[in-house]
This record gives sequence, structure tokens and C-alpha cells, in this order.
Amino acid sequence: AMTGGRTVSAAVDAAVPGDGAGWDALFDRFYPVVLRFAMARLGDRSAAEEVTQEVFVAAVASIRSLRERREPAVEAWFLRIARFKIVDRFRRGRRPDLEVPGDLVAADDPAEAATLRMEAAEVRRAMERLTDEQREILVRRFVLDQSLEQVAEATGRPVGAVKSMQHRALAALSRRLGRREAA
Repeated sequence: AMTGGRTVSAAVDAAVPGDGAGWDALFDRFYPVVLRFAMARLGDRSAAEEVTQEVFVAAVASIRSLRERREPAVEAWFLRIARFKIVDRFRRGRRPDLEVPGDLVAADDPAEAATLRMEAAEVRRAMERLTDEQREILVRRFVLDQSLEQVAEATGRPVGAVKSMQHRALAALSRRLGRREAA
């Protein structure tokens, strides 16, 4: 288990160049935190899981801009992305019956919105350079919002295999994005 700020920063350092183990460590540490945050605001487990997945895709796109890599800062960064994604979901009217929770209104930062939009375009370009198999997994998971179980069924693979392919695909995506920036 990850304890203390040092190991989180080591995981971030590993994740930036696209190391799968670094992403696994971050996923294990922050997935439950982001999921709880989203659950508290959306009150719906499947919507909260979707948002949490979106947060990790956005994190892959922008992790190299993360300057402060100690645990509290990394957690705050994940929750900032989550807040943005939740506001975005309310705005797209997936849940028109709900008021945007008060603590989310402040998340409407135009600079952050522009950055996330720009990153989305970069992610699309990087996705084109993944293997067909990796691209399919990521598209099914994060574009079509399919659960691990649905992807497993659609691709005829066990859930565990889909999960590890997803981690590998995210790591590969992270490497592509990193290389492009270094070029």
C-alpha cells in the first residue's frame, strides 16, 4: 500500500513517462477518493463511476503539467479534475433534474476548461497511434462509457484481461503524449 507523500510522488514520476506500474499505483490510491467525491455530488453509483473513469483519462492527458507531486497536492489535483467533469456533466444536461451543487459552481474556470478541451484534442491524436486493440478498449471504456463487464462481453475477453489492457493502453497513451511534448 502507498503511505506518505514520497511514494505518491514516486508514482507520479513513474506515470509521467507512461509506466504502467506508476498508473496502477495512482489508480489504486486515488480511484476510491475520486469515486467517493463523485458519489457525494451525483448520488448515483454508475454516474460516479463514469466520472471517475473520465477523471483518469484527463489525468493521463495532463499529468506532466503537475508540478507539485506530494500526496495532498496530487489528491487536490484529481479532485479539481473531478469537479470540472461533474460540472460539465450537469451542464450537458445528463441530469437536468438536479441543481449544480454549490461547491461546484466555482469550478467554472475558463482557463481550466480551455486546457481540458485542448488536452482532449491531443488525446485524440495520440489515440490514433495506439494499437487497434488498445484504442478499442479505451473508446469502449471512456467514449462509450461501457463498464469493464460490457467491454469484456463485447470483446470476448475476461474482465481481468480487459482491466490490465486498459492500464497498458492508458500507459501507452501517456507515453505518446509525453513524447510529443518532448519533441
